[in-house]
Amino acid sequence: MSDRPDEATIIEREDHLRAWFTRGADPILEIIDGLDIGWGGVQRWATGRMPPPTVGPHLDFACGYGTFLAQLGWRFPEAHLVGLNIDYQGPHALIRDLLDQGGVDAELVQADARRMPFADGAFASASCFLGLQDIEIGFGQAGVRTTLAEAARVLHLGGVLTLLDEFPCDQFDRLLEGLPLLVVKHDEHPLDVRWGRQVAERASALYAEGWVAQARVDDLAAQQQVYREAHAHMREQMEEQLQEKGYYVPFEPIRLVIAREIG
Repeated sequence: MSDRPDEATIIEREDHLRAWFTRGADPILEIIDGLDIGWGGVQRWATGRMPPPTVGPHLDFACGYGTFLAQLGWRFPEAHLVGLNIDYQGPHALIRDLLDQGGVDAELVQADARRMPFADGAFASASCFLGLQDIEIGFGQAGVRTTLAEAARVLHLGGVLTLLDEFPCDQFDRLLEGLPLLVVKHDEHPLDVRWGRQVAERASALYAEGWVAQARVDDLAAQQQVYREAHAHMREQMEEQLQEKGYYVPFEPIRLVIAREIG
């Protein structure tokens, strides 16, 4: 079994990967895009609380850029990692280069998380970092529920599922209700991020554009409407935080839920 790196080593790897990921960006975009690596310390915190995926392959579904796959590889260098995402196009096309830069090996599978191309019980453990909220934007809560049912299906008996998202814990519990999964842990962690107005204003516009991409609507008028609504909501939250706190945290605390497959 490989020696696992300490916290300082993981932070060094985050810094290296962040510098590569944001190379050539202007100073404000460097700050915003840099959040994807580590998520303000949340990813490092999360992998430190996950059961080690050492007894079989680990699936990270809706893996996006692959930044959480990188964290898994750093924390658990002995793990056999598999990443699944609905596409590896556009910004997600960087995932292989990102993992290479991070020194992490993972098998990548392109597929819809609502219809995972794996046999029943194929994985010892699985995770999803912020992917469920993207599925909800594009496919509604029914899509999230179907995805979680698929995650339960591909876990073997006793397998561990780790979910991380902005959803309140009681919402997670409702989504998991009726599935062969027993919740064994709830936790949450805030982002170590404090942005001023200049960064916050640009971030709200960029995140609203990302919301449009996840909404998966083709009509231009519908895209513009999604953008206006998302941007207005984000700007409202931004103004409230700047007035109350004097800084902006772009996302709520990330909630962690760990559940076991009980058959």
